[in-house]
Amino acid sequence: MDALAYLKDKFNLDYSTRPPTRLRISREGLASIFAELGFTLGAEIGVERGLYSEVLCKANPQLKLYSVDSWQPYSDYRIHVSKDKLDSFYDQTKERMAPYNCTMVKGFSVDVAKKFEDGTFDFVYIDANHEFVYIADDINAWVHKVRPGGILAGHDYFRAKEGKYKCHVKDVVQAWAYSHSVSPWFFTTERRPSWFWVV
Repeated sequence: MDALAYLKDKFNLDYSTRPPTRLRISREGLASIFAELGFTLGAEIGVERGLYSEVLCKANPQLKLYSVDSWQPYSDYRIHVSKDKLDSFYDQTKERMAPYNCTMVKGFSVDVAKKFEDGTFDFVYIDANHEFVYIADDINAWVHKVRPGGILAGHDYFRAKEGKYKCHVKDVVQAWAYSHSVSPWFFTTERRPSWFWVV
């Protein structure tokens, strides 16, 4: 199924307008779109406790999902710095995802991406470290792993700097889309929107 044609018909879109296009769906709705498009092979990058991995698999019983996370502390990630906390997240994910066709991959995003051939996935959803260099590296590493006609997506399309928490996703996604002439592309309607485009 042609993803752009499907989205145009489903949401009555005009692709001649300047991107991005706001869609009145949540990221749960995005998971349903992946299922409606017949996507059967995907990856989530940045899993934490596996909450969205479960949403993706519940939306599509045919999905084979790779859930990728380091589940280990490192100096540039200020949100979760406790090994015990991250070990607990790993165990929660393992239990949560046990009923589904999910392979948990423990490792850093860019390193793990190298293990897959280009054009492997129907979709990749990025929700890892949101600081500028990391989100840029993640997009650069994973966009090539999505097959033509598949979807690259991610979470937290906004900007924030609150104490130790920094989110540069909006800045990086906009810069990437502009620099690579990505059009159309989309974001969801919710407090922490998702962004995506067809590769």
